[in-house]
Amino acid sequence: MGVVPKGRILIVDDLKGIRQILASLLAKAGYDSLEAEDGQSALQLAQDHAFDAVLLDIRMPGLDGFAVLERLTASDPDLPVIMVTAYDDVDTAVKAMHLGAYHYLNKPFHGDEVVALVQRAIEHRRLSCEVRTLHERLDGEAELTRLLGTSEPVARLAEQIGRIAPTDVPVLLTGEEGSGTELVARAIHALSARAPFIALDCGAVPTDQLEREIFGFQPPADAAADRPTHGHLEFAEGGTLFLDDIPALPLAAQDHLLTFLQDRHLQAIGSAERRPIDVRVIVATSLDLREFVAGHLFRRTLYAHLAECAFFIPPLRERADDIVYLVKRTLDQVNRELGKSVHGPTPEALDLLMAHPWPGNLRELHHTIRRAVLLAADHIEPEHLGLAPAPSSGASVPATREGTHPLTLPERTRRAIREIESEAILDALRRTGGNKSAAARILGIDYKTLHVKLKKYNLRGTQEHT
Repeated sequence: MGVVPKGRILIVDDLKGIRQILASLLAKAGYDSLEAEDGQSALQLAQDHAFDAVLLDIRMPGLDGFAVLERLTASDPDLPVIMVTAYDDVDTAVKAMHLGAYHYLNKPFHGDEVVALVQRAIEHRRLSCEVRTLHERLDGEAELTRLLGTSEPVARLAEQIGRIAPTDVPVLLTGEEGSGTELVARAIHALSARAPFIALDCGAVPTDQLEREIFGFQPPADAAADRPTHGHLEFAEGGTLFLDDIPALPLAAQDHLLTFLQDRHLQAIGSAERRPIDVRVIVATSLDLREFVAGHLFRRTLYAHLAECAFFIPPLRERADDIVYLVKRTLDQVNRELGKSVHGPTPEALDLLMAHPWPGNLRELHHTIRRAVLLAADHIEPEHLGLAPAPSSGASVPATREGTHPLTLPERTRRAIREIESEAILDALRRTGGNKSAAARILGIDYKTLHVKLKKYNLRGTQEHT
């Protein structure tokens, strides 16, 4: 087995003899090197290969060392470039350092000097990369707490995603509607140094089209009317694909996704061609995937693969410490958007905000504050929020809206439908001993629809069989 080189160095000089001397010195010290005789060749090599440091002559025909330095550091700010010059010129050295050079080397040079300078440059690059990665991680975690809140549960979540973000493992995000799963997905993406971020709401795409939307489609050669289509995976190459509402994925598409996650090869629908593709997949759902697995609507193997790295975004009602912070942040944002200067809520309005259960989480809070800013002239008052006070313990369902006005016809209709559907669902669950799959068949709806209605109406079956 060959010796692993200490690093790869790019040597750029128009004099072949100088390149050979430098290459020989570096080889004896355990470094690999590639050579370029002019600036254009150097830039091409830097595009095709990864280097740990560059030895760059200043005086060259065509692109001089300063022009090459600017382009190299623009594409890789951490790449240490050592400028080599035959002129003992302080002004030249200062200019090189100002443009981003790591150091400079005067001809004639000593072998030990070259090796020591290269060694320090590579160590400097390593430390710079570590510091930058740490700063990016801290910045990303700070951004997540800025968006979701400053409570202990959010801080713990930010710390956890900071650890897994640089990896390529698929991630499962769960949380109630409006809890911020896409915000978390974007934070993971931002911390991974990937690009681009592509999002697809699986629930918004017709079921029979969803697999094509993700993987693309290659029609048969004789199908003149059909045209090939690119899928979201292909659009996300090199970056992250975020699939929201993952339970909407049909079983065939689930199998296809599992195959991709296992071998990282893309195969469009209708195509025999498979090619490797680099995409990180993050999926999200507001429902319990385990119930879909039990109802044979979600592949157990795919769930197990996704659940290896799963995060739950806690609902807003469980982190009251965040409400005051989020109200202020949202108020500042909405004021800027609408060109208004509405002040914060009065004590009575704040009490109402703190007592509200926030079933719609961040999304509901944003809409509530936006409505209040539109209606308020100075401070936000309780009547600007549109939030009904919490009902007293043991109180029956009020016959009026917000205790003052009679119910409208649409409101009466919605309430009647809710009561009828609730009773029908509970009756089906009683008849099936709590078996939700069997209850769904009796009701003539699919398992997912039943699950959504159970959650919407806050119903519980007589048993927890599925």
